[in-house]
Amino acid sequence: MSAKRSKVVKGEKGMRLTVYPWTHPASGESRWRFAWKDGGKWRYSTYRTKAAAEEGAALRLAEIEDGGLVWSGLSPARRAFLASVHAETPAGDEETVLAYLSSRGKSGEIVEAVGRFMAGKESAAGELSPYLGTVKGILEAMAKNFQGRTVADIHQSELAAWWDKRTEGRGWKLRRDVRGYLVMFWRWCLREGIAGREPVTVAARLPLVASEEMEKRVLTPAELSGILSEVSDSCRGWVVLGAFAGMRPEEAAAKKASRKGKRGLRREEIDWQFGVIRVPACVSKVRRARIIPMSDALKAGLEWAGIREGQTGTVCGEYPVDEIKRLGDKLFKTGWPKDSLRHSYGSYRNAVVRSLEQVAEEMGTSVAMLHRHYHNPKAEAEGVEWFSIRAACDPICSDGIVVNVDESGAVADMKPLKLRETG
Repeated sequence: MSAKRSKVVKGEKGMRLTVYPWTHPASGESRWRFAWKDGGKWRYSTYRTKAAAEEGAALRLAEIEDGGLVWSGLSPARRAFLASVHAETPAGDEETVLAYLSSRGKSGEIVEAVGRFMAGKESAAGELSPYLGTVKGILEAMAKNFQGRTVADIHQSELAAWWDKRTEGRGWKLRRDVRGYLVMFWRWCLREGIAGREPVTVAARLPLVASEEMEKRVLTPAELSGILSEVSDSCRGWVVLGAFAGMRPEEAAAKKASRKGKRGLRREEIDWQFGVIRVPACVSKVRRARIIPMSDALKAGLEWAGIREGQTGTVCGEYPVDEIKRLGDKLFKTGWPKDSLRHSYGSYRNAVVRSLEQVAEEMGTSVAMLHRHYHNPKAEAEGVEWFSIRAACDPICSDGIVVNVDESGAVADMKPLKLRETG
């Protein structure tokens, strides 16, 4: 009978396990077992003899008191798996493996991660700008491709394959931009702790895209004369501000209403008394106010467009998408050359003043940007010819009547032109 008594096995740190007799419910065979808690659940170990059970309990206590893995309590399959991990992990890579497992558990599904990233970007910007809309479209397409997987599960080769397919047959700039969006997203994931601890992310390992020489379209004086002859009356001011003031297309007429108050230039911001256009920060693309001096060509062009002193309202009510397409199809056949009016102004204006610093200030950009994009060397005579161009067709309100426009650009009222007294 004494052989059937329970035995308390003590550990070195005071913990205890009880070895007790147990009968198998099916076979009726006598066995010895002990129980211990593993992760909040009771686990049992069963042995044929009491001595073997006591030895097993002593080993289990040592593992439990050490605070580590209860290795002897694992199933053979689990022990084989951990042994494989040990064999495949070189010395020094333990932290990398643990970081991967940790980030995989945090990141969740990649669609959710992209959603959180874009929500943060939109909140910081105060709106879903056209740029953020583009980023969102690219990242959502990428996330859909890898739907159901976590950020940490996506390998560089898989991301590269998607990138290649997405930009197949497209120009270098699109490939570079898409790569940039991916790098931006993965950097955010790295900061969030959901992309492991490697300082170089899988997106940053994508091949760099070398820029190609891209010719910026500079119009000839004859081409500008053709535009001035063909453009609709409502878009005259938009063309003049691009050709003779170097304003960005979306500064002359905002593409859409913005929650941040961004809009197109207003007529009251043209200072006829001091001969300058005062571009406010809410109009400037770079959010910095600037002053553009009014050349004789700009003054004549604005008057030809029906824009005169004393008027209020937008210069061009809405961004002329349809008119741009019509002019591009009719005059250039292959479509409107993007930003060509502004590129032309930069090149011809520098030909006259020979100062990239001055031209950069007028255009609201940097000298470095002018060198990269707008500095198309022209002779001084070519610059003089550009700023000598005048429209051949009659000006709006050539009979001396001024048209006031309301916020939408529609005609509000008509009143005689009031001349400012001189002398």
